[in-house]
Amino acid sequence: MIDYIRGRVTSKSPTRLILEVAGIGFLLHIPLSTCERIPSQGEVTILTQLFVREDQLKIFGFATEEERNLFQLLLSVNGIGPNTAISILSGSTVDDIKHAVVTENARALEKIKGIGKKTAERIILELKETIKQTAATLPAGIDIQQRAVISDAVMALVSLGYGRAIAEKAVNEAIKKFKTIDNIEELVRESLKYKA
Repeated sequence: MIDYIRGRVTSKSPTRLILEVAGIGFLLHIPLSTCERIPSQGEVTILTQLFVREDQLKIFGFATEEERNLFQLLLSVNGIGPNTAISILSGSTVDDIKHAVVTENARALEKIKGIGKKTAERIILELKETIKQTAATLPAGIDIQQRAVISDAVMALVSLGYGRAIAEKAVNEAIKKFKTIDNIEELVRESLKYKA
């Protein structure tokens, strides 16, 4: 899988991004939230998810790990494909979508373009427990920026060979050593001291 692409922005719209890497232009399909976060020019790193079908090959791009994780969760819901998942991410924030799922607020999800009552209810039914468990792994009082650092630290440990659950446990233990959570390198270094 292509985990990320680092390249120069040559074109950007609310749903598409073209990154030039070594003379090759990669077309990435992105949610509106990613479009708002990335500059119109310069070099950027975009997290990716490759989607392969018999008749097409698409790369979906995300500015944050939280966006990509929710995209992957949405794909696990019966009847939701990548285009619908991107539409959901474009229609609301990651935190608002998760909150709607956990509180079983189907109406909030129905406000997103292309999501009807049955689809909203299916998302809630299939993702509620998973999202609750993920949220429970983080201490209270962690803001969005800190969550991003924590998420990146977990992914760094996973890329080093840790299992997801072990990585989350190690990072949660390491968090207790810090007054502020803003340095991913220090957090990963501290997390590596903890075993399962």
